[in-house]
Amino acid sequence: MEENIDALLSKAKNKFLLSNAVADRAKQISEGSLPYVNNFDPTNPIITAIREIASDKIKIRMITAASKKPQEVELLEKEEPVTLKRLAKDKKKKDSKKK
Repeated sequence: MEENIDALLSKAKNKFLLSNAVADRAKQISEGSLPYVNNFDPTNPIITAIREIASDKIKIRMITAASKKPQEVELLEKEEPVTLKRLAKDKKKKDSKKK
């Protein structure tokens, strides 16, 4: 099977997403994952990943992250400096008592 770059690009939104998908799948194959195609190249996991995408065995999709931080995380970030200041004051008090 001859893989056409234009045909592969039509399966992803852009060339960067395609290259990341190929790289991630090739890494999985090199770490021991079984190929989804019969005509795989045992010495080159990148070619195998490209063949899997070309034959629609692997679908490429983009997962978007949450655009807003959860409220709990924001509260923890605001409280962190107060905790550090309190710990620093306690350490200074202990050091001054030792002298």
